[in-house]
Amino acid sequence: MMWEPYFYKLTDQQRIEVIRCLVETLGMSVSDVARAADVSKAAVGKWLRGEAAPQVDKLIALHGAMPGTVARCLPEPPAGRAEVDAALATLARAVRDPSLRDYILQQLEVLFPGQIRRQLAYRVEREDVELFRGRLKAEGISADTINYYIRYVVDFLNAVGWVLTPESLQRVYALYAETPRKMGKTIVALKRFIDTAVRAREPQLASLLYDSFTTVQHRPKNSFRVPTLEEVRRVFEEAAKISPCAAAVWGIMAETGVRLDHLLRARLDGLQLDRRRLLLGETEGPKRQPLIFLTEGAVRYLWDVYLPWREEFLARLRMQSDRLFPCKEHTLYGYLKEAREAAGLPWLEPHLLRKFNAQWLLDRGVDPTDIDLLQGRSVRERVLFEHYIADFEKRLRAVFEQYAPRVFP
Repeated sequence: MMWEPYFYKLTDQQRIEVIRCLVETLGMSVSDVARAADVSKAAVGKWLRGEAAPQVDKLIALHGAMPGTVARCLPEPPAGRAEVDAALATLARAVRDPSLRDYILQQLEVLFPGQIRRQLAYRVEREDVELFRGRLKAEGISADTINYYIRYVVDFLNAVGWVLTPESLQRVYALYAETPRKMGKTIVALKRFIDTAVRAREPQLASLLYDSFTTVQHRPKNSFRVPTLEEVRRVFEEAAKISPCAAAVWGIMAETGVRLDHLLRARLDGLQLDRRRLLLGETEGPKRQPLIFLTEGAVRYLWDVYLPWREEFLARLRMQSDRLFPCKEHTLYGYLKEAREAAGLPWLEPHLLRKFNAQWLLDRGVDPTDIDLLQGRSVRERVLFEHYIADFEKRLRAVFEQYAPRVFP
């Protein structure tokens, strides 16, 4: 290292502290320092008292005479921007390891007592939520799914005072310990919020917050219990007291095994009550389902109860919709939850209806291939919508008419 430029960067006070370190800390005599610097003992005395500072050439002489000793008294060279950036990059990688995260925070607390934990906090504002909504919308995500994410994020933010820290994010496990599915959905929503909204404003803090908690997927691994037809009917009866929309969706899902997202995208003009079927138009990907059949009970309920209610509902809200079921997804979930609890079956969530339908048909000897086709699974890679209807509708309708469970009265 070329020491001369370094010595010129030292302030007068720093040069004085080097002399004091040699004498007061390392125990050198004034005479030894004076001899090495080629000055008088009186000059060294003035340095020690702070009355004067040693000139750079005197420090260079001292360092030449005793480099190892003087090096111990020199202040560390100031770090450059590049060194700081490199250190931050290393920390950003290391902090992703949970075993290192607490150690890093402890060491930073030593450097900045009482400041680090406070600095690792992000106060969420309304603008962040709107930014989150806008980014999701730009990705082409449906309005119902966006509302689903925001609902879980806001519910958590209300619980932690709208401040995200590694500690507050860890509270997600305690807040929803008794509702594992809600915990999993909340964590997914929070991860997406941090990665979308927080990262746009505080990218480095976002990485620390994102990695401070872990996604938990609640998968019971076949520990679910398939409901009985009587239990499914009980929920339908309670749902009918709350909302015809909830009752109609519940009954159709149970009788057909249709996916909820397909049903909620169904259009009013796809409903053909005279032919007892609903055209879904879902013909792409492995989850294709062009149509579902309707039982006579479902047709009666839709004609006598649901469609009049739907017309009145839209008129009351002064809105128009081409969707068969215009009720909001989160509102629908709320109604069904209320109905399940009223029926004493809080565990019977909508996703179990698909399993219920498949098991019901299987127990009655229906061919698994027909069950796949009825529930919209792709059993042939190139089955087109027209081919499906032409070749399978007549036979599948016969299977449906004979074996489908009846939920609607």
